[in-house]
Amino acid sequence: MTAPWMVVGLGRMGRAFLALARTHAVPAAGYPARGVAPERLRDESMVWILAVSDQAITTVCKMLLPALRPGDVVLHLAGARGLAELEPARGAGAAVGALHPLAAIATLDPPGSLSGAAFMVEGDPAAVASARDIAALAGGTLIVAEAVDRSRYHAGAALVASGAVALAQGAAWLLAGAVQPTPSEEDLRAATASLLVSVARNIQHLGPDASLASPLLRDDTETVARHLAVMADDPTVRALYRAVLARVLVPLARDGRVKPETIAAARLLAEDGADTH
Repeated sequence: MTAPWMVVGLGRMGRAFLALARTHAVPAAGYPARGVAPERLRDESMVWILAVSDQAITTVCKMLLPALRPGDVVLHLAGARGLAELEPARGAGAAVGALHPLAAIATLDPPGSLSGAAFMVEGDPAAVASARDIAALAGGTLIVAEAVDRSRYHAGAALVASGAVALAQGAAWLLAGAVQPTPSEEDLRAATASLLVSVARNIQHLGPDASLASPLLRDDTETVARHLAVMADDPTVRALYRAVLARVLVPLARDGRVKPETIAAARLLAEDGADTH
């Protein structure tokens, strides 16, 4: 049986964890991150989930000390922070862990879903065991880390979470200006989302390198040049396209999947200020 949860912090991620608990009949309660420790749900060991800002973790951890008991587990959800922020709880006899959901939770009501999410955990054995229970309830994957370069890890997660949104924004702008009559905002959202979902599915099953779809795979740099030319009205979209182009050239050059002259021409196009007309 899963130990009861106390979710401290009622923002988007906190509400997503409470929704997960409700779905699977896990005893759970939510508590705002304010200056008084909540009462325990039960006398048995509990899992405390700190769904608070990075800067608030240590403060909230100290706030909980009167309520903690040896055998409890305290998890924070910040990808950019490690275990040091939870040392006060460890000193009180709790097992501690940093559990980061690799999920983009964008809504409060209805709460976002953690279904199928991947998680990364670093921490004490009991905290890792609780993280396994959480990942299993979500039907997701758990990455167990013995050590983490937090800045590098969080940058990777942010690149996907924010980068995918930026790509969708740029794509919607291009599609809206390409089709007459202009598609509705709802249709543009559906179009970009369906493409992102198909790419994500390919990455999951094939890996990123094998999922690439690009004119470069048929040695077509003329199409790439035309793409850049139609982005002249929005230099941010053009810069984003060039950044993507430069990155996909890395595996293409390494694996020899396209001709050397294609790589050379594409590198020129990827350079900021390259002539695209």
